[in-house]
Amino acid sequence: MKIAFALLILLQASAATAQQLKVYHTRLPDGGYTLYVSNPELYPVSIRYEFSNTGLRFSEGGRSQFVAPPRTDSFRIGVLTPVSANTSWSMAYRYFTAMGDVSPAARSRDHVYDLPYAKDAAYQIFQGYNGVFSHAGENALDFSMPEGTEILAVREGTVVQVVQENDRSCATADCKKYNNYITILHPDGTFAHYAHIRKNGATVKPGDSVKTGDRIAYSGNVGWSSGPHLHLVIFSAGFDRWNTLPVRFRVEEGRPALLREGVTYSRAY
Repeated sequence: MKIAFALLILLQASAATAQQLKVYHTRLPDGGYTLYVSNPELYPVSIRYEFSNTGLRFSEGGRSQFVAPPRTDSFRIGVLTPVSANTSWSMAYRYFTAMGDVSPAARSRDHVYDLPYAKDAAYQIFQGYNGVFSHAGENALDFSMPEGTEILAVREGTVVQVVQENDRSCATADCKKYNNYITILHPDGTFAHYAHIRKNGATVKPGDSVKTGDRIAYSGNVGWSSGPHLHLVIFSAGFDRWNTLPVRFRVEEGRPALLREGVTYSRAY
């Protein structure tokens, strides 16, 4: 009997961030495929498959979600093999990706973060969590501060992204593509995203390890910005969008607080 098969692959990547992830397969001599992922990034990437197969058995059963570790080449996802040697089969799937590990363990809101500026400084939150100007549905904070202010790491981690070549800005979403930013991966799988730093304002590079309080950049007014400020987001991975987290910060002498729009917060530690 001649065995017939069809192959269709549909790609839908996460809109959260551009990734260099490679999702591919190799043909098995006796029919079927082995699925692989290569992830050259400095952070893990989650992959969710949606299969529409006939006549094939997946080695991982009903599992559809996987995490490719950072800097991994040919990470094996699983094997699709024909149920029977005497029947036709077809394979079709699409996949979705997310920056980071989507497991619940990487969504903790319990950690209390340091403020992103130096001791004895004080700055106002001019747009808070779920703010009406540009934070609708997003737990992000905008600290109003002069250009050139030292930005400090709010938590230890590994620098995974640095964009600093842009110098354009405007007050509409059209300029979001010009954002300069630094993204740091924390030990629990969450990320901190520091945006609108000035052109060539990063003092770290991808792969650097940073400690809480290390200087990482100088603030600016670049990208989607109506004035000099720091845009800070703590987030975990999500397939549709980032899961932004309303975390607390140490204010004054170290008191934990959920930062509020319109309030100025000092740092005395």
